[in-house]
Amino acid sequence: MIKNILYENGKIVENSSIKSIKSALISGEKIWVDMERPDEKEMNLLRDVFKFHPLAIEDCVHRIQRPKVVNYKDYYFIVLNEFIGGDINKYFTYSEVYIFLGDNYIVTLHWNKLKVIGDTMERITNGPYIFEKGIDFILYNLFDTLVDDYFPLTDSIGDKIDDIEETILKEPKRQVQDDILVLKRNILKLRKVLSPQREVLNILLRHDFDLIQEENRLYYMDVYDHMLRIYDLLDTYTDLLASTMDLYMSQISNRMNEVMKVLTMITTIMMPLSLIAGIYGMNFKFMPELGTRYGYFATLGLMAVIAVMEIFYFKKKKWF
Repeated sequence: MIKNILYENGKIVENSSIKSIKSALISGEKIWVDMERPDEKEMNLLRDVFKFHPLAIEDCVHRIQRPKVVNYKDYYFIVLNEFIGGDINKYFTYSEVYIFLGDNYIVTLHWNKLKVIGDTMERITNGPYIFEKGIDFILYNLFDTLVDDYFPLTDSIGDKIDDIEETILKEPKRQVQDDILVLKRNILKLRKVLSPQREVLNILLRHDFDLIQEENRLYYMDVYDHMLRIYDLLDTYTDLLASTMDLYMSQISNRMNEVMKVLTMITTIMMPLSLIAGIYGMNFKFMPELGTRYGYFATLGLMAVIAVMEIFYFKKKKWF
């Protein structure tokens, strides 16, 4: 599916005709062409109309590309990643956005319905001034929307870590360890994607990158600062998760120690009782008190007194 946004005579014109694309390329009108799940015929538009390099088109077809910037002299080929299905209780997945940036056009291609594209198009439809600031300003809005979507994701990670810590302090469960491992894996995936995207922004901010106008460079700097903040947050969350795992193992160890302490005291109490029972269970014929009428009850009483004295001693020592 192809959707075009054309800036013509100070107005935004939306259509999906290939004729308008060709006309805009010839006349120099600013245009944004968005391609969602393009078929073979629509992919030919990249080859026959825009004359993009086969290697760039091949990257779009094969997918699973890391964020990067490639200079093809007349245009730049940029790959970005957007996370989709940001459920922090499941493993994160992401999808690529392929961008061709020229003097008067920007072409985006993606194989999933992406929030960053829809939100940016809505921005432009409601604000034609974005086109007036240049094609590079549309790219900035894509970056800005993309990075802004990371903040709710990182906030939810922080809230989840707080919930996990509270659960550990109240009642550490086996599920807590699984939650920590899922979060660690998701943070690692976020860092893996954000690191090269940060380098993409760094390349765009270089003064030899001629498609970025000097007056728009400050906007890119703002996005770069936001991305650094997110990256720093992820570093902090990584350290917090390591501490949380240590806290979990410590709580489990403490609970185990409490159980072992109780079992040890029970064993200690039973030892003298077992000794007495063992002595009178040896079945020798001539043993004291074996013939006594109340010897059995006296022995049980002695056992009870010893047990009570041991419990009293343990309490006095504050062992439980």
